[in-house]
Amino acid sequence: MKHHLPPLDSLKAFEAAARHLSFSLAADELCISKGAMSYQIRKLEEQVQCALFKRTVRQVYLTDAGQELLRTTKHMFEELNHTLQSLYGESRQTAVSIATSTYVAARWLSPRISEFNEGNPDIAIKLLHSINSTDYKLSDVDMAIEWGACNQKPDRNQLYQIPMDLFPVITPKLMEKLGISMANPLDVHSILEDPLCTVPLLCEERQLDFWDEWTAASLPGLENKLQNPRRIISDANVRVQAAIDGQGIILADSLMSNEIDNGLLVRPFKECLQGYGYLLKSSSSRIFSSQANTLKNWFLK
Repeated sequence: MKHHLPPLDSLKAFEAAARHLSFSLAADELCISKGAMSYQIRKLEEQVQCALFKRTVRQVYLTDAGQELLRTTKHMFEELNHTLQSLYGESRQTAVSIATSTYVAARWLSPRISEFNEGNPDIAIKLLHSINSTDYKLSDVDMAIEWGACNQKPDRNQLYQIPMDLFPVITPKLMEKLGISMANPLDVHSILEDPLCTVPLLCEERQLDFWDEWTAASLPGLENKLQNPRRIISDANVRVQAAIDGQGIILADSLMSNEIDNGLLVRPFKECLQGYGYLLKSSSSRIFSSQANTLKNWFLK
């Protein structure tokens, strides 16, 4: 059946730029010039007849159309990669596999992998973004970076912990629209009052919704839960963009420092939720290759 899909190069360029929220980083990943990257994105936007990115001086951000296309291309490339891997079988050189979200990969892991590659150029690393998939199993990868409870006795699968406090952030544009001054942090009780009590809380699926825990830690003795409407956005990068666009309040961690430092998001309250973070894990039953062992030891040094 004849199709009218955009060229694969344009989709690859879009997916990389959307994942990094940077044309420069995406161009480096695909080994093309920044001009070529901009051309591919512009050609794609012309074909779909809408803007996929908002351009600023320092960074680019996804439009609503871009967020929708990212979800589709991400799923498409994951399925294509899975099929190709099954066709390749064991004939290709084994790479060290790390499962994590695109959010953690772009904001925490990527610069560390770049540093590792400088001293270990012969070790290939394969990043898998299926960690939130129902098919994900820790035993299928060499290592994984998962969100979970920290500051507790690590289980046998944990290599080390990366603690991250969680705290609410909101775009200054929305605060101005609500008529709230951000000269100083607000009293935490104001989230129970109008107008903040009507602002949507951006979150993941219910089992990963930490708003009630943040409320319990910040407002001890409060009998009722927050009454704000919840808006579920599974992809963390899309959730951050939604907060920047003024769709609601999001629980942030220090991986959002770029948006906070640039004033795109601000902390309305000083209170935070502790005890969680990212966990570098590996199945206790997995036998490491020499390459995987080298990377593990590098992380732990």
